[in-house]
Amino acid sequence: MTQSEEDLIRDRISSLISPQLIRRRARVQGVLKRRRKVNIVALVYTLVFGFAGAARRSIAGFRRAYGAATRTTLVPSAFYSRFTPELAELMRSLVLHAFQELSAKPAKWCKALAAFKDVFITDGSLIRLDDALQSDYPSVWTNHTKASVKLHVVASGAQRVPIELRLAPGATHDSRLLSIGPWCKGSLCLFDLAYFDGHIFRNIVEAGGDFVCPVRDNANWTVIAANDPAMVGRKTQDLLAALGGRSFEVVVDHVFRNVRERDFRQQHIPLRMIARWHAEARRHRVYVTSSDSIAADAVAAIYAMRWEIELLFRELKSQLRINHMPSRNKVVVECLIYAALLMLAVGRWLRHSLQPRDSNFPIERWTILMRQCAQELLALLLASANLRRVMGARLLLLLRAEGPDPNRRRLLLVQRAQQGTLA
Repeated sequence: MTQSEEDLIRDRISSLISPQLIRRRARVQGVLKRRRKVNIVALVYTLVFGFAGAARRSIAGFRRAYGAATRTTLVPSAFYSRFTPELAELMRSLVLHAFQELSAKPAKWCKALAAFKDVFITDGSLIRLDDALQSDYPSVWTNHTKASVKLHVVASGAQRVPIELRLAPGATHDSRLLSIGPWCKGSLCLFDLAYFDGHIFRNIVEAGGDFVCPVRDNANWTVIAANDPAMVGRKTQDLLAALGGRSFEVVVDHVFRNVRERDFRQQHIPLRMIARWHAEARRHRVYVTSSDSIAADAVAAIYAMRWEIELLFRELKSQLRINHMPSRNKVVVECLIYAALLMLAVGRWLRHSLQPRDSNFPIERWTILMRQCAQELLALLLASANLRRVMGARLLLLLRAEGPDPNRRRLLLVQRAQQGTLA
């Protein structure tokens, strides 16, 4: 193994969150107001890799991990005092930088999704907190979980990488956290019924994007265009009842009021409704879309790709254990949430760097490897030059050996969506 390969892992991590970047942003955020005993670079690395690798998570455990990695001894107050709003903002800025770097590598879509520049999925997930944080993060549940923070994400479907994220009180509705931006242009957005809102539909279309989402059971639109002229003017509920056992598609008139902006005028937007008959369930599965380029028989497979964001949240909660917040302090909680997200970004960055073209490293399998190797990665980043080479070579061999999918014939969600098949 060459010296460049021995340093590959450390060099790739440093290319995403380098010590220079951490120090520069720390100065901008006001974290480094004066020189102290705590090394800000080592602190950030400890939070990121210590969060993923700790068997039992506690602030004292982070302090001990920092001391072991840097070979220094700190009294608790010197360590705990570094958890400030400025540190939380630093962690947030590093997360946004990392995800921006990851999203700079556009996906290449084919077949059923060839018409789109990218596919984005949006959703939110609740992270339970200690009840003491109820005033800062009131939960949607008040009987058994009084405090929770909602992590709202817009993620790339190809890489399962967030491009936008927000932290909000758990009681905040998902639709109020979605901000339509330039990322939407030329892309397809997938979301669930929480975003079934004419205001969101219109904003996506006006931004140059398209969307697919399921239809509410009580939606009863008027048909304004169809291949069968007899359907025009009828209500969609009547058609669904009359055409059992048969798939069909029509163009409907979606009428809405923009209540959020206090605009109570009726507004109209034409949408394409696709009803696919599901023989096993003996009912239609109904979708609505603004796109004319999606084949009707592929819409169910394309929408199934929305599960990528559920897998992202499962990855954060099951593998990175983002639900385990060992603090009643709002700033500490925010720092640790951003640390978990930064660990996720580092894992994606390394996966992209180490995955051969003729092999597939499943995302969640790779995250498990990252979690299991987190302490070694922390030691690698902070070790002396001689130790780095030995540790780097050993880690590289391990990751390359354990990363590939043992089931090579398995079709992933993204592949099935592009082929337009659920099987």
